[in-house]
Amino acid sequence: MKSNTFKYSILTVGVVAAMSLTTANAADVVYDKENAFSVTNKATATYTVADNTGNQQRAESNEVVVNVTETGAFSLVAKNDDTSSGGAIGDDLNENIAIHPAAGSSVDFNHTLSNDGNISDTYTISLANPSNSLPASATIKYQIKEGNTNVGNSETIAIGGTITLKPGQTADITITATTSSDRVIGNNTSFTVTATSAYLTNKGQTTADQKALNTNNAITTTPVYAITKSATTNLNNKTFDTNNANAYVDYTITVKNEGNIDGTAVRITDALPVGLVAIKSGETNYITPTVVASGTSTAKDANISTTGKEITVSGQDIKMNETITVTFRAKKDTTTPATGTNITNYALVEDDVDGNGSFDLVDSSGDSAGGVTEKTYEDTTATNYKGKDSNSNSTITTSSQTRNLTITSDTDDKEVGLISQNNTYIYTITNAGTDITEAASADKVYFTVAPTTNHANITIVETEVFVDANDNGSYDSSETILTKTAKGYDLNEAATTGLLPNEFVKIGVKVNTSGSSSNLTGGTNDLGSLETMAITVLPQGPVADTPAPANASVSSTTTMEGINLLKYQAVAACGAALTSLSWADTTISGGEAKPGNCIYYKITAENTFKDTAKIISGLAVTDVLETPKIIYEKDFSSETSGSSPAATATYTAPNLIGTFSSLAAGETGTVYFSAKISQTGTNQP
Repeated sequence: MKSNTFKYSILTVGVVAAMSLTTANAADVVYDKENAFSVTNKATATYTVADNTGNQQRAESNEVVVNVTETGAFSLVAKNDDTSSGGAIGDDLNENIAIHPAAGSSVDFNHTLSNDGNISDTYTISLANPSNSLPASATIKYQIKEGNTNVGNSETIAIGGTITLKPGQTADITITATTSSDRVIGNNTSFTVTATSAYLTNKGQTTADQKALNTNNAITTTPVYAITKSATTNLNNKTFDTNNANAYVDYTITVKNEGNIDGTAVRITDALPVGLVAIKSGETNYITPTVVASGTSTAKDANISTTGKEITVSGQDIKMNETITVTFRAKKDTTTPATGTNITNYALVEDDVDGNGSFDLVDSSGDSAGGVTEKTYEDTTATNYKGKDSNSNSTITTSSQTRNLTITSDTDDKEVGLISQNNTYIYTITNAGTDITEAASADKVYFTVAPTTNHANITIVETEVFVDANDNGSYDSSETILTKTAKGYDLNEAATTGLLPNEFVKIGVKVNTSGSSSNLTGGTNDLGSLETMAITVLPQGPVADTPAPANASVSSTTTMEGINLLKYQAVAACGAALTSLSWADTTISGGEAKPGNCIYYKITAENTFKDTAKIISGLAVTDVLETPKIIYEKDFSSETSGSSPAATATYTAPNLIGTFSSLAAGETGTVYFSAKISQTGTNQP
């Protein structure tokens, strides 16, 4: 930024004393003329003397002179806040002031004109050197001020109009400049505004010394959107099986704002072409359309029209350098394109950049999309320009030959004992495709069996995966044991002639457990511990020119359950009621813990199985009394939390055994008994 300050003094004898040119922060012009004119004054007096009235007397004073100095001084400064662009308020440049790209957009440039001299002056305001269509027209308004107080009303003048200021007055000037044509993002547009002093012009100053100049600079600000559209069918490729009623297409639209301002209230639309319709709520394969915003933008909702032919996101804000991702699912419409037809559709982004209530930015993911007239404000002349779109990945091709392999579990998740063998799961692998035989030869389809949540005491018997040919849910010696390879198990070994459409094969997997249940400090309690294994079908590549379908997977969970045994104690006088005791599972010292009192014991045995078929039988709870320190009081009692029978007791010193004949799943059996504390650890009472 540069401005000039002029200092020009004329001595009374008319000799040029000095002239200097310096750099300042604003456009300042100063002209001083010493002794511009003189004010001369003297007085005269007439009078008569008393004795000489016939003669009039005259007196004349001395002459006084005032030499008046005139100062013509004014400044023009730029007042827009351009500090974010590296500028300064009050210099001679309004820099990078934002303007919309549409023709007819306007921008306000603010200036302050100050009369810093001691004479009234009139200033002509002119505009010059417009670039990039700015300004096509301009309105100039000003408000005269003395200090912070307005003088008169705001006035409007034409380009070339004048403003008259008294000494010390200022004029706040607003120039509203309007463009004549559309521009692209980043266009730099500028013009100059000049104030010319009538006083200095009349004094014969040079043209440069008569003027103060500011530059107004506007930058075209707009969002520009890089739109990418892609499609993937249920076959995980670009092949759309029109003969498959369950076929679908998952569409993804990404819209990135690569512009230099945020986008507000953007509308994103996808109009589906002939042959496709959106899957709506309640229909097969429906998934809720999603809108995901990156950064701090807030995602709006994606709405499917009543006809299913259009998906719209309205009122979506997209901040600079942030992305909105829209997903939705479509299916075959009532009109079916012929096999081999390429189906392409486009996403449309619209934005009201100029804020006039209608969309002026219109951008399609395919720049050649029929029926769409684009206006993007993108600078397409630049290499790798901002806002470049891509629709090349959105085309799908219809087909009547499809592949689809599914796997289902014939066996529910299992609860098993802590130590168990040959827990068998059966899975059905089905060719759900059309017109293709799956696994007709080796190395075409594999499946893997592997834990997804691993437990050291639950083991998949990988060497005994078998074909359940007779469908009885267990392995028989005549059935085939499959060989595990680096890729898994070859489905062709299980179905040697392959699987025709709708054919299936049943696979058996065994699981063993080796857990424990100990609540001792440092012990291991595996009750409730589980392992989930996934059986995943892995097609290896195309068959008959039809690409491989998506991998299919199902999982099963094995959970170890059994008896959870806990012991509690209390100390009180012998014969105390059980309901009066405070049970603890920690060490008891002092207090009632003295010879002659009793230690009361409570042992709970919980059947942790949830499967009602898992009834525990012959549960024997053994307590070894530490005799002769304590003497059994023969007061055994028992209860259960459900309908299972209570335990019965047998005592053969020092072993007290409480036996539950059965304990139902989820129930807890409890036994109570007491022992009298001996004196000094003997059996003395």
